[in-house]
Amino acid sequence: MSKKNDARSPAKGSYSPLSLHDPDTVLDDRPARQKRNIAHANDNSSDSDDDDMDHHGQGRTSIEIEPTAAGSSSSSAIHGTSTRRPTSSQQRLQSPDGDSHSPDDDGREGSGGGGMKSSHWGRNWIRYVAFACITAALVLLITLLVLRPWQQKQKLLPITNDAVKVLPENQPIWPAPKSFSHGEGSEKVILTPNFQIKVQSSANSPPVALAPDSILAKAIARCMDRLQVKRNTTIWATDTPGADIDGTAAAAAPLAELTLVVDNTQAKLEYGMIESYAINIVGKHTGNTEGTPQSLVDLEKRALHHVASLRARAEPDSPPATTAVITASTQWGAIHALDTFTQIVVATKATAANAAPASPPEATNNQLEIPNTPWSILDEPRFSHRGILLDTSRNYIGVPDITRTLDAMAVVKLNVFHWHVLDQQTYPLVSKAFPDLTAKGAQDPGKIYTPQDVAAVIQHGLERGIRVLPEFDSPGHAASWGRAYPNLTVCLDALPHSTYAAEPPAGQLDPLEPFTYTVLDTLVKEWSGLFPDSQAHIGGDEVNMNCWKTSKRLSDYIYNENHRAEYEKAIMPVVDTPNPTTRTAAGRQSGEDRLLELYLDRIFAMFIAQGKRPIVWEEMALEHNVRLPSSAIIQVWKDATNAKKVIAQGRPVILSSSEFWYLDCGAGAWLIGSQGQSWCKFASWQRIYSYALTDGMSEEEQKMVYGGEICMWGEQTDSSNLDSSVWPRSAAAAEVLWSGTKDTTGHARPLLDASRRLSAVRERLVQMGIRAAPMFPSWCAKHPEACLVE
Repeated sequence: MSKKNDARSPAKGSYSPLSLHDPDTVLDDRPARQKRNIAHANDNSSDSDDDDMDHHGQGRTSIEIEPTAAGSSSSSAIHGTSTRRPTSSQQRLQSPDGDSHSPDDDGREGSGGGGMKSSHWGRNWIRYVAFACITAALVLLITLLVLRPWQQKQKLLPITNDAVKVLPENQPIWPAPKSFSHGEGSEKVILTPNFQIKVQSSANSPPVALAPDSILAKAIARCMDRLQVKRNTTIWATDTPGADIDGTAAAAAPLAELTLVVDNTQAKLEYGMIESYAINIVGKHTGNTEGTPQSLVDLEKRALHHVASLRARAEPDSPPATTAVITASTQWGAIHALDTFTQIVVATKATAANAAPASPPEATNNQLEIPNTPWSILDEPRFSHRGILLDTSRNYIGVPDITRTLDAMAVVKLNVFHWHVLDQQTYPLVSKAFPDLTAKGAQDPGKIYTPQDVAAVIQHGLERGIRVLPEFDSPGHAASWGRAYPNLTVCLDALPHSTYAAEPPAGQLDPLEPFTYTVLDTLVKEWSGLFPDSQAHIGGDEVNMNCWKTSKRLSDYIYNENHRAEYEKAIMPVVDTPNPTTRTAAGRQSGEDRLLELYLDRIFAMFIAQGKRPIVWEEMALEHNVRLPSSAIIQVWKDATNAKKVIAQGRPVILSSSEFWYLDCGAGAWLIGSQGQSWCKFASWQRIYSYALTDGMSEEEQKMVYGGEICMWGEQTDSSNLDSSVWPRSAAAAEVLWSGTKDTTGHARPLLDASRRLSAVRERLVQMGIRAAPMFPSWCAKHPEACLVE
């Protein structure tokens, strides 16, 4: 704090501009009224003259005062000569009792005191205004640096929440079903050794014979394989099987068959596909379906009718039949249902020995059972778009690693693999028309993706209900294109890279080069043939105008509006997109945005002509005033609050907030010589799990949220650390996207329950050969209550 703002009295022998007395000035014993007259007369002196007086009163003034009539303070005659004008402290003389203004004899304040106040404001108003401005600036700075981040900071979900119905600890389903009910007693069913799954097209139809290579047949085969793994897994528990906690025998019924009723086994894999399913498991002691939610009864009529018909055929003297029925409208829902079914099946020891063996046996034959029957599950996803973005351009990731990632995605019901296959560092996707793009742009000849590789990844995803969504990032992030065709790019390898690109090497496509569109038109047709999905990601992020301005031709286009038509004639004819376009902002368009729009108009038209719905990063909607097709989807990544800004434009969004869902954050800055941290903070599974995508949105706004993606950028990730970087944290995002952060009653899902279930998911992934990172010490997996934060 500066001295002029310090209200404390100065120490003896010191001087302050706010001091009531100059320590070197001797106070006389003249009357107070005469001293006020002196102060009033001296008010006309300039403040700048105060600086001429040093802090020790050197060069004092000699003053002669001609007293006026008694009681008058309106005028004073001051005569005399002085070598210097009196200091401000001398002007502010007080009465000996320390009062700054003494009342007149009649009890009223004299005009001299009022004049002193007015003069003080007149001399110091600039200081007060400056002080007010500085204070306002400080308040604004605090708001920007402290309050705004605090407001944006999303709190973690509650650790416990008794209002949320949790799943049994020994049946940790992930992601949590939308609606479920189960028995609370000791009843259970036991899968027989010859357990099988049969498929019907309706409740009363005969079983359907599936082709061995059909999607549904392969899903059933995977389910049976996982059940067999449970049979063969060594169990070290010492509890006596078939007994409850209190030692009483548990009721059990054999289950020899699971009936899978699927209406449509040929449904298309696309955005908005139906993925809902219902599971109903009835044990022999369950005579009815009481306790089943009415919504489940309404939406599961076929399954319940099938269950009733099985009971009706049972002999009167025999117990009700043990039945397990899954109903789904499509094969995609059936795939999810089978995965859920494997999670409620529990393996127990088939022998009655209490003691664990000294070493694992070579082979085991566990008993498979479903406790807590009867079970009723009604499930469907909260969002249709539930994805992982994987960057395989900055560091190559092999096809086996990609397909292993797809296997893990299927376990947690993720359904979009966003393949970021091209970027500025490498061009690994083989082109038949332009093979030099890969020959000169790939990391090395062995680290490429052939059309056969792409087909294998797409087929692997198809069999698991996962769409493969490619991203062809442009016009920025395109330095790798220039390795084969330098004339396609501008500012290739320009230094310093930070001036021209988000990261090295610099290079962007040239939107005024005719050859650019010749190459793009051919590539878009190639890409559309490789990737059958109806959507394609076109990129559009981090376009750097400094890069384009290094070209005289591009600079001329940007700054000389009259020259633009001539440049546009030199490239391909103007191609209007076949569906309506709208600008992202009103007002005059800059030359930079006009150049960007010139490129976008053509690239959008190419993709739309191939039947692709375009997706672009948020910069196209929020940072540039350009035309976008009305069908365009915007992926929001910079700030979670930007979602509402995009939706306000009437555009649908996919959410990937870097504050919550960037898996590469926290590893530290990777540029050589940098000692700083990465630009974003590490997101734990708990922070990822707490990302409520639609919080603060109206019902209409929520309809514009298609879903979300958790992103694994590849600057510091390859096959060696892929699994541990992605899993199990991505599973946390998977439940948010499938189930939401709140249950159907609006209560937040508790972290304690999530930790139990997610730990089980992690163990399952490890069992599948996926090197998922541990969440906490293994001891905490069995004692989560003891590992709570204090």
